[in-house]
Amino acid sequence: MYFLPTSLILIGYFFLTLVYTLKNRKTKIENHLFINEILIALLFLMAGILFPFIYRYNSPNLSQGVLNVLWLFSSTLFIIELGFWVMMLLYNGSVAKRHPEIMAERDYERYCEEFNKNWQDDLKSEFGRKFLHLFTCFIIFFFWTLGLILDDLRVLTPWGLDNYSFSYWLIVTIGFGFVLMFQIGDLARLNKFYMLPKWSKKWYLSMRKEEQCTFIASTPLVLSFIPFLFMPFPIFGAVALITTGADAAACVIGKKYGKHNLRTNPEKTVEGLIAGGISTFLIVLIVSIIYFPWMPISITKLFIMAIIATSFFLIVDTFVKNISDNILNPILTGFGMWLIFIA
Repeated sequence: MYFLPTSLILIGYFFLTLVYTLKNRKTKIENHLFINEILIALLFLMAGILFPFIYRYNSPNLSQGVLNVLWLFSSTLFIIELGFWVMMLLYNGSVAKRHPEIMAERDYERYCEEFNKNWQDDLKSEFGRKFLHLFTCFIIFFFWTLGLILDDLRVLTPWGLDNYSFSYWLIVTIGFGFVLMFQIGDLARLNKFYMLPKWSKKWYLSMRKEEQCTFIASTPLVLSFIPFLFMPFPIFGAVALITTGADAAACVIGKKYGKHNLRTNPEKTVEGLIAGGISTFLIVLIVSIIYFPWMPISITKLFIMAIIATSFFLIVDTFVKNISDNILNPILTGFGMWLIFIA
């Protein structure tokens, strides 16, 4: 039952996110944010339900004792993190309420006005906004590689671990840690901005204008990866790279060389769409070839998987407007590849 605190925390975030969205549903519907935020709430619910099964799924020989230790470490870290944030928010809220000048200074509308004045929509700024997403992908591949090295050196065996259980334990713990931090920060930003400490507000300097009245994109991006922890690593790795790398390629090429806007989505360009599609196709091929031992498939299936993933990426970028591509891209491309894999 050592998994229970983490599952309850994630399910608690589901309820908090759902209540916030329903409470503000009129505004959310008017700004085409309602469905997206409901999906984010459901992603938290999914995370809470699936968490107990993640570490052992690809490591069936993992003993219950070792599994309990992994759960205990993750749950303890999350409880400490959540406790720290709750105390900090309460302290800042108390100080702000006792000092009207601080309350006025921490007005969210005022913050948004200053943010919009300093907003820059250039290539450098856009790459900075994509950096956090790319860093998420770096964490996944770094810890997977670390797990492989330690497993080959037989460092993990005495501890009853293998590369899957060890790597996914690190990836999930760090990923959930960031998600819990960002979501509680977002809930405070959108409801009680004055409760946030000054240093935390620097996170939002890289958010997009359309994220001022909703959750930042990093949270659904990480949560959308969770189902693919139950699939072979090449699919999980490809999904992460498509959602971050291919999306970044589409954005950068579109910003620098884009001259022809899409009719269905004028905010994006044909040049960026092509760059994203080519990147997606190459990512699936390269990742599947490099990590072939963890997903041995025929070359025919490999090309079909790449075509399916590319098709879904192009469809999402071309036609979808009101649902975050950080949710739809991983879900559609990932499950598309998985269906071909098991066929």
